[in-house]
Amino acid sequence: MTGREAFLDRLRTRLAVPAPENLPHPLVPVEGVPAVAYNLDLDDPVAAFERAATAAGATVRRGGLADAGDIVAEVLATVGARTAVVAGDLDVDITLPAGVEALPFDSPVQCERADLGITGAAYGIAATGSLVLHAGAAGGRTASLLPPVHLAFLRTERLLRDAGELFRRLGERFPGGLPSQLVLVTGPSRSADIELEVTVGVHGPRQLWIGVLT
Repeated sequence: MTGREAFLDRLRTRLAVPAPENLPHPLVPVEGVPAVAYNLDLDDPVAAFERAATAAGATVRRGGLADAGDIVAEVLATVGARTAVVAGDLDVDITLPAGVEALPFDSPVQCERADLGITGAAYGIAATGSLVLHAGAAGGRTASLLPPVHLAFLRTERLLRDAGELFRRLGERFPGGLPSQLVLVTGPSRSADIELEVTVGVHGPRQLWIGVLT
């Protein structure tokens, strides 16, 4: 069997499987089904965010502003990072430990060299565990996109209940106008466009760490 024939044979096999049932979206209220049944208890947005982000494959650490440095040190030690780049939207004070080189955030080349990219987050979406990244405030997307590990710091006062809250109030939340890119990130990079097999880290970081700071 040629490569072409094998590829078409796999497609025929997969197309023969019926499409999955079109289940109600968990964010759409269903009569008689409480939100908590969908793991969407949003009365505690911080807990909901941590639960959803962890389910999406991120590693979440919670603490106060003074704990930011400890979170950075944990990530560096866990992943064995020796170089790091810090985006322009980071609004917490951190100091990289001795032995870790801070690369200038001035070109994609530097971000490609970095083992770790550290950024802030404009907002977080509690229902889905998503980060909202503001490309303009960060100075670009490369710190969150090119290094194999991404650490983002999110203030709890910037947590929104769901994506609808963000999009309904875009003008209020971004009075200066939208940036060139406003990106919602949920978990590490995943791609399944090659033979429907999920691969992590193809189009972005293999690991996502989130420091949720009070």
